[in-house]
Amino acid sequence: MDTTTLLPDCLLRARLQNLTDVYRKADQAAAAFASSAGLGCPFGCGDCCEGFMPDILPLEAAMVALEIAVRDRPLAHRLAAETLAAQTHPDGRQGCPLYTVDTPYHCSVYQARPLICRMFPFATVRDKLGQVAFSPCRLMPAGLPDLPTEVSLPPVMADFGYRLLMIDPDRSNQRQSLHQLLPGALSEVLFLIGLDNDHSPDSNDPGFTPLPQRHP
Repeated sequence: MDTTTLLPDCLLRARLQNLTDVYRKADQAAAAFASSAGLGCPFGCGDCCEGFMPDILPLEAAMVALEIAVRDRPLAHRLAAETLAAQTHPDGRQGCPLYTVDTPYHCSVYQARPLICRMFPFATVRDKLGQVAFSPCRLMPAGLPDLPTEVSLPPVMADFGYRLLMIDPDRSNQRQSLHQLLPGALSEVLFLIGLDNDHSPDSNDPGFTPLPQRHP
């Protein structure tokens, strides 16, 4: 399902459609490398989510917000009005508030997950000197394995990050933690959905969806 169709014809909708294309290409590049290299995450593992809070851009937060609004409108309204916090796990680690135990990928917004969540650990990172290095998950073998020449090279995270920045350059310096950006993104998305109420499958309001009020 193309969730962007829930929004009216506006700049955010166009930008999210462009973001969808970047995500699709990133998924393809990461999957090609993982498949050819014979690498993969352990089934049911959510280790990278349990002790990590992703830093994302406002546009990525809007994509996550739209996914939540499509899946669970009451939850979207509630989260828009709350101050989100990191989720604390039994071992004391703090991670993404959207982590869920009872799904295979442990991500309640898996289809809309940010770029870093899509590409780790199947991408290289570039250091200050411009050199690339493969940084696998700690649960994978250390270092890039000796690969035959026909194996796809791991994609460079920064290359896709640059494409993402170019979609919304005016907010390229507004990167924050997911839990900081998500409430505001939800308010924006819910407001826009309300303006285009005819596309809302579960709304009986003749006007628009009220902008959620944030609690102090």
